[in-house]
Amino acid sequence: MQLTLNFEAGLADSYGSCREFVAARVHQLGRPQKSIAADMDYSPSQLSRKLGQNPDDSMRFTLDDLETFVQVTGDKKPILYLVEKYLAEADEAALLRQIEELQAQLKGRRSGK
Repeated sequence: MQLTLNFEAGLADSYGSCREFVAARVHQLGRPQKSIAADMDYSPSQLSRKLGQNPDDSMRFTLDDLETFVQVTGDKKPILYLVEKYLAEADEAALLRQIEELQAQLKGRRSGK
C-alpha cells in the first residue's frame, strides 16, 4: 500500500473548520441529509443543529460525531482536511519518514497474520 499526500492549497483554505467542511460534505455526497442523519442515529434537524454550531444552541458536533460520519458515509475527506490543515506546513522529510514507518507497521501487521 502506498500513501500519497498532496499539499497544494485547497480544503483547509476553503473552509474555516473541519465542522464547516463536514457540513458542506453532507450536501456534496449525493445522499439525502435525512439518510446520513439516520445512519448517524440522529434526526435531520439534530444533525443540522450540530453542524450549524449556533452559539445559542447546546448541540455540538463532536469528535465522536466526526468518527461516526466517516464510518457511516465512508467519506475520508474530513480526515484529509485535518491532515492538510495541520501537516501541510510540517517538515516534508520528517513527514515522509513517518509515512514510511506507518507503511512498515502495516506491512508487519499483514505478515504477522
